[in-house]
Amino acid sequence: MSSGHRASHDAPMPPGENDQVLYRSIPFFARTFLEIIQYDMQCASMLYLKVQEVSEKSSVSIAPQPSGGAYVIKYVFWAFKPCVEGFQFCRRVITVDEIHLYTKYKHKMLIAATMDENQQVLPLAFAIVDEGSTLSWKWFLQMLSKHIIRGASGTCLISDLHPGLITAIVDIPDFLPPRGAHRYCLRHLCSNINNRYNNAQLNDLCWRVGSEYQVRKFNRTLDEIRNTKIEAYVYLDQIEKEKWTASHDGGWRCGIMTTNMFECINGVLKGVRRLPVTAIVELTFDRSVYYFQERRAKCSTMLNNNQLWTDYAYKLFKRWSAKSKKHAVTRFNQFEHSATVITKHYHGQGGKTHFVKIVTRECSYGKWSQIGIPCSHAQRMTYFNSFQSLMTEEYWDTSEFELVHDATIRVTTRPGRQ
Repeated sequence: MSSGHRASHDAPMPPGENDQVLYRSIPFFARTFLEIIQYDMQCASMLYLKVQEVSEKSSVSIAPQPSGGAYVIKYVFWAFKPCVEGFQFCRRVITVDEIHLYTKYKHKMLIAATMDENQQVLPLAFAIVDEGSTLSWKWFLQMLSKHIIRGASGTCLISDLHPGLITAIVDIPDFLPPRGAHRYCLRHLCSNINNRYNNAQLNDLCWRVGSEYQVRKFNRTLDEIRNTKIEAYVYLDQIEKEKWTASHDGGWRCGIMTTNMFECINGVLKGVRRLPVTAIVELTFDRSVYYFQERRAKCSTMLNNNQLWTDYAYKLFKRWSAKSKKHAVTRFNQFEHSATVITKHYHGQGGKTHFVKIVTRECSYGKWSQIGIPCSHAQRMTYFNSFQSLMTEEYWDTSEFELVHDATIRVTTRPGRQ
């Protein structure tokens, strides 16, 4: 089991539900990061006061640049300390997306979020920019690198296929090999396929081929796409496979295939699109506080029950544990701690062989290295105590030949004896 899925006593937890007023003054929520570029003096002062209002201390960076004799807000970035600190207890995956604001200025709001070990969205940072251009995306990614990642390596960024973002990420080392990786949201890719070819079958096949963990199944589904629409096959084939598929990802995604921003947008940002900038800052704070309050109760329950792993991890582990009882270990190497596991034939499916290595936490099926939780094949090997010399017929391979006794052939058992 990956240690990241454990319910930790060190995880950041705010006070109880009745302490929301005092909650703003505790040291853990005492710092907010704010970046402003090209600002109006009056508006910038309002933003600064608003950040001071929701946190005792703030880190403010201002770089004024005049435009036509006046100062205007171009970029604003903020991230709350509990969310920043909480990122170290989550999977090292950041998803980014943008939404339109319905104010008279028609700005864009950029959002970064992650997924905690209980499969819940945690908002990390917010920004308001003039437009979703290469410059604005580059600046936002630089702020994420500075305030969220803070020199750590091994972070995966998941985004849509926005040209400005793809161009900007080339200059951000934290999201490039070997320090990190950039991946595409599979849902956005499927949407592009549907918009291009208006074919529901292609949309479903695109999702299937992208979410397959095994290269064998990936190739088979890709062939189906080629037989259905050759143009769609060519389009997908031009995109680097590690960018959008689970089978070629290398474990960076941790099983997260989409940006998962809908929960964050509908929860934290519900009704925010028509508000002034200062109100948006306060609203994101209040709703982020609510996220921590709600999840503190869940975490407390798990800890009180002496639960070592999160509910999400337990659910997957138990499901795969039940499935492992239908598998069989055919070969076992006690020195390499590896084994060959065969699945049960069932209605024409199954009967597949997978290779498991406990030391490196690998299974040829692919799920263990991606999600971090031992799959059914790995669990079968772990619980395997003795060899099964002869399995039932449902595990036997279908022979392609017939055994026939030839009476004319006799084996000599002793010298000189016929």
